[in-house]
Amino acid sequence: MKDMRHSQNKSSSIVQSVPLPSEDRLRTLSELLVRQSEQEKRRYGYASVKQVLGLLGAGAVIGLSLFVSPTAAMLAKPFLDAKREKEREMWKQFNESYLKRTLRRMQKEKLVKIVERGGEQVVELTKNGKRRIIKYSLETLSIEKPASWDGRWRLVLYDVPHRRRQLRDIFRQSLKGLGFYQLQESVWLYPYPCEQQVTFLREFYGVGSEVLYIVAIKLEDDLPYRTYFGLDV
Repeated sequence: MKDMRHSQNKSSSIVQSVPLPSEDRLRTLSELLVRQSEQEKRRYGYASVKQVLGLLGAGAVIGLSLFVSPTAAMLAKPFLDAKREKEREMWKQFNESYLKRTLRRMQKEKLVKIVERGGEQVVELTKNGKRRIIKYSLETLSIEKPASWDGRWRLVLYDVPHRRRQLRDIFRQSLKGLGFYQLQESVWLYPYPCEQQVTFLREFYGVGSEVLYIVAIKLEDDLPYRTYFGLDV
């Protein structure tokens, strides 16, 4: 437990030091975060910081007009096109009191700010909010298990210099946390597609050129590994 907390603390410090990802990468991380918290999102209409950040990062817009009864003038505004109306209905699935409380908390923590856009006040992510998305994405990162194994093995090989051993150790712990099997000191094995997750980890930790992702059609004498992962033997 102590090692896990130590690893999380080191990860948090790295979150603050790495450059922010591109808008496309942030959107991808946010969409992943939204999918992973889908069940929680619908429970009692509760709106957690994680859920709201994920939706905002994925491109959903929330205007303050959501919390007031629409007037005739507001209803006549052209900005309520099909996309915005869909977003409005999506936010309405949350309990309004919970959502307002979460937004106030996020504003207090400087995760979001209120800006004027197209004649409307809307909620916008700050740099702190974007970094929090990265942190949540890292904490909730997981690999989906398909209905059946395709018979291929995924190998992750890395050669991170000793001077960067902190990053190397955290990267190794991340692979272990995702369920990888340590084949050799710097070689890890997994049976299911996980390129997206490995790409995220190596970009996040800044070890892209030092990590190799391989899909192997055949692995010699793989019975122990199939047994380890509970695959058909």
